[in-house]
Amino acid sequence: MVAAAVAACSGLGRPDPPPVIALTTITADPADARCRAIGAKSRQDIRPAPFTIDTLALGLPVAVTCERAAFQSTTEMLYARPRPPLASALAAGALLSPMANDAPPTGVLPDSPVPAALTVSLRPALFSTPTARDRYYSRLRSERLSRWETFAQRVDAECAAHAGLPPTASGPGPIICTAARNALTQQRDTDLRRLEIDRRQSTFQ
Repeated sequence: MVAAAVAACSGLGRPDPPPVIALTTITADPADARCRAIGAKSRQDIRPAPFTIDTLALGLPVAVTCERAAFQSTTEMLYARPRPPLASALAAGALLSPMANDAPPTGVLPDSPVPAALTVSLRPALFSTPTARDRYYSRLRSERLSRWETFAQRVDAECAAHAGLPPTASGPGPIICTAARNALTQQRDTDLRRLEIDRRQSTFQ
């Protein structure tokens, strides 16, 4: 008991450790692109990727725009990580960032709204042939579609776990699940439509 009391007293007066700042790492493809971040409250001027942003200081959502010679200027939106269940968040109007890491930054609380990372894939402004263009955009589309499918699988798993339970049970019920799937489909289709617009705007040598 004496040792415990001494240990307790030795901790008195010590300052609390500083809070961990939730930083989002911004990466780009190609890696030598230069990017800027504009949030709801502040902005971070253009700098070479990769770099980190103080996401909460900038204010969510954050628009990250990357540029490089011979590529189209490309913007990805960084939205807040939705609180689980994802189905309920979608039904309530949450927006998703398909190119963001779904995990929070290391050292912060699991329910932090800050994503750990965001990737911006730039689109070449000029292709050698239509086939080269279509092959490039097919890869981008497959990557984004895979991210959206991961979201859909999470919603399906949440709704399946709630299926058959009484209406008073916690979790997403049939009405919420239907709204969530509709919202997810709409966001996915809008995202892929923008990618198709970029494809059509590309030119050839």
